[in-house]
Amino acid sequence: MLKKKKIWMPAALILIVAAYLFIYNRPIELQKAVLMSTPIMYTKGSIKPYAKIPSDVAAPRVNVFYATDRQPTDSSIIDPLYYSNDRSMHLYLGRALVRFGDADMAWADIEHDSLRRDRHHVIPLEIEKVEMVHKFGSPVELLTDSLREQASKDDPFIKAIKERLSHSDDKSIFLFVPGFKVNFAYPVLVAAELWHYLGYTGAFIAYSWPSRQRIRDYFSDVETAAFTAQNFRMLLLYLAQIKDVEHIHILSYSAGARIVSQALHEIRLMAHGLPMADVRADLKISRVIFTAPDIDMMLFSSRYRDGFADIVNSITIYTNANDTALNWALRFLGWPRLGAPGELGLTPGELRSLESIARTKSIDVSAAEDAASGNGHGYFVKSPWVSTDILLTLKYGTPPLKRGLTRQKDDFAWEFPKSYPETIREAIQQQP
Repeated sequence: MLKKKKIWMPAALILIVAAYLFIYNRPIELQKAVLMSTPIMYTKGSIKPYAKIPSDVAAPRVNVFYATDRQPTDSSIIDPLYYSNDRSMHLYLGRALVRFGDADMAWADIEHDSLRRDRHHVIPLEIEKVEMVHKFGSPVELLTDSLREQASKDDPFIKAIKERLSHSDDKSIFLFVPGFKVNFAYPVLVAAELWHYLGYTGAFIAYSWPSRQRIRDYFSDVETAAFTAQNFRMLLLYLAQIKDVEHIHILSYSAGARIVSQALHEIRLMAHGLPMADVRADLKISRVIFTAPDIDMMLFSSRYRDGFADIVNSITIYTNANDTALNWALRFLGWPRLGAPGELGLTPGELRSLESIARTKSIDVSAAEDAASGNGHGYFVKSPWVSTDILLTLKYGTPPLKRGLTRQKDDFAWEFPKSYPETIREAIQQQP
């Protein structure tokens, strides 16, 4: 019997490991999602985000703008993903129709449940239709020529953005840039739920870069992020040409920090020698948020040395000591990640100087409710406290103290106090 155990136990272990790797490395084919946890700012009923839904928003179906440098596919029942994992030198712009709730759920029920802490019903999200309305850029065309060409055309995407903003008091564009291991649909669905909790104000654009959907493609996606930064830079310069737009706000998640920081860094280098006040006015880039940023901390900090923060109004960085995904990234790559800084990162004193020099705020979410949920990496939608803080920052640009946060002992980072549910009620009353 002992010999049989010795033979079969290793074999069983190998089979278990092989099955785990097969399941864990399967491509994620996400067309549907479930609405994120309700931000705590809404659960007390003091804010009514849907009291005045714009006339062009036909909830529970909403049109979310998207931009992608994925290659288009021939959408079918067999392959319904619209865009593949392959890179494109073109930038495709369009709209995705997202439905909230099941077909038999009324908007009144969706609205009621989406503002509850404990919901009566699960609220699914699903992409029903994708419409590409414009594209620009090419492998043989200089970006400056491409942008100049777009400015002179009757661009249908720009017309759609203008039409959307004509129905909104807030003339802002909100951009969401996801991390790796997701398909085209993921950022669109996340953008839809974030826009839902912004009360459908402004225009929301999901940026879907060509990441792959297997954990083993992590290193490949690192290079793709560097590639796609050029297209994202082109998108920012393109959107800045829209006269109706007053502000462009950017929310990045995980490896999306690589794309956003590189694009901003490149724009800053392009603007060398120009008056920064004029550059900021032309670019209109206002609030830039990095959540769970998976980027080498020292690489990110080196971009401050070139003044990349000069071209935006504010930068907010969210970190989490409970983020095991970033701790694994540290093991793979050997350097501390910005979202979970380690011993080899910048000192508190150096980080504190960034706040005074570059209008940067650091938020430690470790004490926030559900910040350690799962692997501690997706807290921006899983933690009702963190999502509240992000929404207040995106929509109003409210300083941390007025968002109910407190200073840490080292006087650098901000954190969530235990009394946050109570303090946020007072903070909410002070919002515009």
